[in-house]
Amino acid sequence: MYDYIKINDKSYAIKFGFNCLRKFTKKTNTKLSELDALGENMTLDTAMILIWCGLEDGARCSKEKFDFTIDDLGDALDSDMTIIDRAMKIFTEHLGGGKKDKKKATKNK
Repeated sequence: MYDYIKINDKSYAIKFGFNCLRKFTKKTNTKLSELDALGENMTLDTAMILIWCGLEDGARCSKEKFDFTIDDLGDALDSDMTIIDRAMKIFTEHLGGGKKDKKKATKNK
């Protein structure tokens, strides 16, 4: 399951599953046991890496080309900081914290 998130007037697939978490833990040197406290005292860098890993995995699952860099994400945040809140809401839903139960992705979140 993946969703779409709008960044700079373009919809990107985003998925927070085990592949995303595997990549995130490797990039941030986070232990599996630390993932349950992920939202607590999260740095901007950590949030950006998590979102970027979700975007990368979303593109993989949706079979879309992915050339969006973490620096592109930072540039997008300069003009729209709500990206973090919207992505973290999807993160919570994907990891079972939300009440959303769906089988297909929907565009234009």
